[in-house]
Amino acid sequence: MVKIMQEKLILFDIDGTLFDNENKCIPPSTITTLEKLKAKGHHLGIATGRARYMLHSIEKIINLFDSFILINGQHVICQGQDIYKHTVEFSLLQKLVKSMDYYQLTYGFQSEDEEALNNLNIDAINSFKALSLNLPKEDPSFHLNKAIYQIWCFCSPEEIAKVEKENPEFSFIKWMQVGYDIIKKGESKGKGLIKLSNFLQITKENIIAFGDGDNDIDLLKEAGLGIAMGNATTNLKAISTYVTSKVSEDGIAKAIKHYRLL
Repeated sequence: MVKIMQEKLILFDIDGTLFDNENKCIPPSTITTLEKLKAKGHHLGIATGRARYMLHSIEKIINLFDSFILINGQHVICQGQDIYKHTVEFSLLQKLVKSMDYYQLTYGFQSEDEEALNNLNIDAINSFKALSLNLPKEDPSFHLNKAIYQIWCFCSPEEIAKVEKENPEFSFIKWMQVGYDIIKKGESKGKGLIKLSNFLQITKENIIAFGDGDNDIDLLKEAGLGIAMGNATTNLKAISTYVTSKVSEDGIAKAIKHYRLL
């Protein structure tokens, strides 16, 4: 057992980490732990693929967080101040859309304040329902009038491989069974963490990050201590410092106790 001293920057993914998607709740032990960490002076943050307008699942505890790494690192906020924003260049976006249209795929767009899908197929609908997210509107021309931070695509691994080959400028990160987050290559939650830690002037050894998905890999790599949930992907567990219990089995509370942060 390791004892960690000093105040820390502690970052949490939402889905599968803070929020138990199967039971549609934040475990009570997680809420109690966060409240105690905050009271002890630790700086708490969110690191998620969601945008600011999509944080309703943690609404009742949102006041506990000072920082937000949003849209897989494309938008970073600290104490109410925007410190980093990255949108996709229109020419690259058009090229990507052309590929997805060619293969007749379902895809979507995420701006800072709203979202849309080109069509509402069953895979997209089920993916959003599984994460307790509001279903986006249908608008295939959404990207023509909005600054786009991230793209989604709902398809098979074989189909996304074709799109990826034609669009090497992007990273394609799997979520759920048929969903992919698409962001500019070189961007990630990890890059968002670098922006945040530089702004706060906090060193790597004083940063702890919790996650469960492949989009958390760079985040955990950039943290001094990277903790994977018991329900995390195999890829994330492989690069983590420590694997705790599942979100439904008080994983956050157990990890905090293991490292004696309280």
